[in-house]
Amino acid sequence: MKVVYASTPEQENHIGELVQHLLTNILPYYFTDKEIENLAKQLSLHTGEVHDTFSDYNGTLKEAFHIISCLQAIIAVIETIQEEDVLTKHREIFKRNVNMLGEFGFSFPFSIDQFVQKPSKSNVFSKFIRPSNHFLI
Repeated sequence: MKVVYASTPEQENHIGELVQHLLTNILPYYFTDKEIENLAKQLSLHTGEVHDTFSDYNGTLKEAFHIISCLQAIIAVIETIQEEDVLTKHREIFKRNVNMLGEFGFSFPFSIDQFVQKPSKSNVFSKFIRPSNHFLI
């Protein structure tokens, strides 16, 4: 018999928030809406359910920590290479975390080289970007 601790609802919500952060704060600056829509459909990102997005996720505490850590590392590397040159350590961290996400059934189909070019935040118009405010003028 093996005792396994279940992940908390807060952890699963945080995983959903990190996935949404990728969709709304990072990917729209590098990819078109069509490419992001295809990714969202392919990975069931629109449902918001962690078990739909990560098909091999069993809901354990250890797995939730791994997924959270991997997503945070990928986001950190993408944001870091906007300020620095891409080093071997960035490539290794990115690749290792993408591979670990793959173990949970999440395919991140982008390479680090696709994020090297600095995004032009002023010229981007996408339905995935979070609005500055929620009021219509």
